[in-house]
Amino acid sequence: MTSELQLAFLASSIFLGVMFPTLASWFQPLLFPTIFLLFVFAIFQVKFSAVITVVTRDFNVWIVLAWQLLLMPLLAALLLRPVLPGQWYIFTVVTLCTSAITATTALSRIFNLNDAMALSVCMLGTIIMPVPLYLILNGVVGLETRIELSIYLQRIGIFIVLPFVLVTALRALLSETVQSKVVQQTPAIVLGLLMIFGLCVMDGVREMMSDNPWMLARLAILAFAISLITQVLTFSIFTFLGQDDAKTACLLCAYRNMGIVAAIAGASLGENFLIFVGVWQLPMYILPLVLKRFYQSAA
Repeated sequence: MTSELQLAFLASSIFLGVMFPTLASWFQPLLFPTIFLLFVFAIFQVKFSAVITVVTRDFNVWIVLAWQLLLMPLLAALLLRPVLPGQWYIFTVVTLCTSAITATTALSRIFNLNDAMALSVCMLGTIIMPVPLYLILNGVVGLETRIELSIYLQRIGIFIVLPFVLVTALRALLSETVQSKVVQQTPAIVLGLLMIFGLCVMDGVREMMSDNPWMLARLAILAFAISLITQVLTFSIFTFLGQDDAKTACLLCAYRNMGIVAAIAGASLGENFLIFVGVWQLPMYILPLVLKRFYQSAA
């Protein structure tokens, strides 16, 4: 399957959820299992030794991680407080506290960028992300409903720690031949899971489209603004890393894993947060196709 067709399939899945709300409601119970499986298959493709090699040799990984999970969310939390009210402020800061989606590695391969850096930042970021997310939400943003640490840790165990344990066990049980076959099929499996995820998170979006279209439009504008501003700002800052690494950093900083946040902290972030997670998929699934020429252009 060509890269254009893969990106088109991803973009189509979210529109199916809006056009056929019953379909989205059927798939909605699969949201959390899909988030879990996406991370399992993302990890299964990774040789942990390869990640260790990259993070010990490529200092750019740590530079991008520091910007992605520390400096950017802190700057947003401090600078946007007087500008954005209520939930708009919370949704923006939360988005910038999250790690990159697992698909950034696949996107970096499609665009011939630094997929090794993308993989390392994605894996490390997912492990590190719960700490700055918790601290910023409870210490800087100041949610009305504080996240219970015990519940937070329990959900981290389920959606982040357990996939690593499961993959480690599978590698011990499966032969190298079987593992190789699974890895070969993983891109197609992940594409299917991403399409299911796109359908799952669109449940409720169609209802808001009918009941409060202006709110939905504002959420969509916020989602596209966060993604586009993040890409422009990140590329401008990281041009000193070289074109390929700067563009890879754009993918890692703009395409954030809101699904994992919905799984571990979503109930604390307001009644419209899951709707925003659905709307967030619009730039996530559409912009890679729209910006394909920029990402594939030679330095």
